Amino acid sequence: MPDDEDRYYYSPGDIFGVFRAMQNDRSSINIQFRGQPAGLLFNSLVLEANLPGRYVLLDEMTPREGHRLAEAGELFSLRASVNGIRVQAKDLKVAKVLNNESGLYYRVAFPPQLLYLQRRDAFRAHVPASMRVNVKLNSEERDASFEGSIINMSATGFRFALDGEIKPALETLEKFEAAISIAYLDMELECGIEIRFAAYDPTRKQTICGCRMLKLGRMEQQLVNRFVTQLQRESIT
Repeated sequence: MPDDEDRYYYSPGDIFGVFRAMQNDRSSINIQFRGQPAGLLFNSLVLEANLPGRYVLLDEMTPREGHRLAEAGELFSLRASVNGIRVQAKDLKVAKVLNNESGLYYRVAFPPQLLYLQRRDAFRAHVPASMRVNVKLNSEERDASFEGSIINMSATGFRFALDGEIKPALETLEKFEAAISIAYLDMELECGIEIRFAAYDPTRKQTICGCRMLKLGRMEQQLVNRFVTQLQRESIT
């Protein structure tokens, strides 16, 4: 079973990636203010996610009563679903109420942690750097290919790191053909992938990405399952 710790993101880069995915997907957010009745929910949208400033801009809340609570600095939690993945954060607070020709919106600092719970049936296993599991991405929509290293893997997807900042930025649901090389097992695997989130981490000078594998054949899925199982066993020995 996955560790509960694995369900939370703590780094600003990962948190930014989730909010960016919510922005691109225009995912509806449910907001609940502390001290209010459990059934009193407000709705909003992510207008912008800003990694250098570590903040997110939220659209005006509906019903209108939400504005009064936000302006008063009341703590709130948010829940959302993006691409079938549950997102949750708590102890948020509006730092500044802003206004332009389109209406009111709110600046909110990134939370210290963010629940990003993907419905998965498999253990997500850390891939040690010593195993040298690399991935190469190609797309007909882009002139360049990208090469990186896989950080962790499950039966349905993996997280990987690319050196530097990718421009134009990788987009949520963008598709690539991936060639995965597992030197440790002298194994090669080719499959389609779909980007689920991508964020540039300036401290590491890397773009961290999460993806879902697409249309794995039976043999390829068996190879992935065996590799993940082996990683799981090694992590507990």
